[in-house]
Amino acid sequence: MLVEYSAVSSPELLLYLMCRRCENVESPVLIDDISDTFSEYVIRLELMGLDTEPLMEIPVIKIGGNREFGNVVGRVEVDKYSLDFKYYGKIYDKVVPEKVVCNPVLGIHKLFVALERQEVIRLVRNISTFVGRKSRFAFYFINRDVMERKNPELLPLLEETASTVLQWEAGKGKYRLRALKAANDEILGSVVSMSFKDILGA
Repeated sequence: MLVEYSAVSSPELLLYLMCRRCENVESPVLIDDISDTFSEYVIRLELMGLDTEPLMEIPVIKIGGNREFGNVVGRVEVDKYSLDFKYYGKIYDKVVPEKVVCNPVLGIHKLFVALERQEVIRLVRNISTFVGRKSRFAFYFINRDVMERKNPELLPLLEETASTVLQWEAGKGKYRLRALKAANDEILGSVVSMSFKDILGA
């Protein structure tokens, strides 16, 4: 699933809600942290006054970055502007739980900015191979503003590849999650709206 957000929409709140929901239903979570994005999310949540201790217990696979932050269970280096998906797959298979896992992927747009053109196309192709994996349901958090400026033609390609496209928005004291594309017709076009107080009580 693709989660598109703007630079001012506080996507960390959506991650917080996801992880709280998974905790309540006892569903495991595994976070992919690209270029230290997870630490950025947690710091902003703390500034909002939210309890981040449960987030710090979630297993994290770090991809690039240099901060040792959270419960890191594996690390994949981004070498010479490329990402070794085979090595990532080995780490993932080693740490993924037996139950279906919720897998938020944070900061993937940073790779699209850093990689060379050929590597960007390869990245999109490799992401598409993960679609339909029954061991997880992945949420690729992507900064729409960055993509539209740096690689505008890639966002529609990612949207086409994804089984579901969600849009996270903020405005007038409300946060909204829209289903722009969905494999399930029942949620297609639906909108969930909430205030910060709603999130606090989630």
